[in-house]
Amino acid sequence: MRIGSQWNLMTVRRRVQVGTNAANEPNFVWQDWRPDIFCEVTLKRGKEQFDPVGKKRYAEDVWQFRTRYDEVRGLDAAMKILHEGNTYDIKAILPDGQKQWDCVIEATLQDGALGGTALLAQILTMIPTGIVGQPYDDLAIDVAGGTQPYSLVASGLPPGLALDPVTAIISGTPSTPGAFSVEIGVTDASGLHEDLPAFDILVEET
Repeated sequence: MRIGSQWNLMTVRRRVQVGTNAANEPNFVWQDWRPDIFCEVTLKRGKEQFDPVGKKRYAEDVWQFRTRYDEVRGLDAAMKILHEGNTYDIKAILPDGQKQWDCVIEATLQDGALGGTALLAQILTMIPTGIVGQPYDDLAIDVAGGTQPYSLVASGLPPGLALDPVTAIISGTPSTPGAFSVEIGVTDASGLHEDLPAFDILVEET
């Protein structure tokens, strides 16, 4: 990270619905809002917080990302910033509501350990529907941060499909129709672990 320079790359991601599961509940994934963009990164302040449930203290840093978008409309605080393997929660977009090219995004990072230590796993594409007896369109699990190599484990996959623990790709030829609830866990070389929210893979008859 180059503090104060415009040579830092960031990605803004938004949460979008990609169908529903067997209980007719929405499936959500995180997708890129715009292509990666250079920005100026500034640490504004840091403070210590206390989690009364977990009974532990943690650091929360407030960062500002200054960049230029041709059109700022649509950027909001429900999105997140991915930068150098860390995920930042957006708190405010300045100047608020003016839709100017110069955009300052204020965001927070909990446990503010920078340098790619946060482990992030997500699905960035639509979840393909499988057809019995036909090769399944590969579904990639996007993993960032942490310490490579990563190890992935899946449960609940439709019969005939498998997750490659190295490439993080689900592939194969499904043999049984139905809606299958899938859970995936990711562990990095240092022992950090991240679970994806459960999602459904639908397999239909030919």
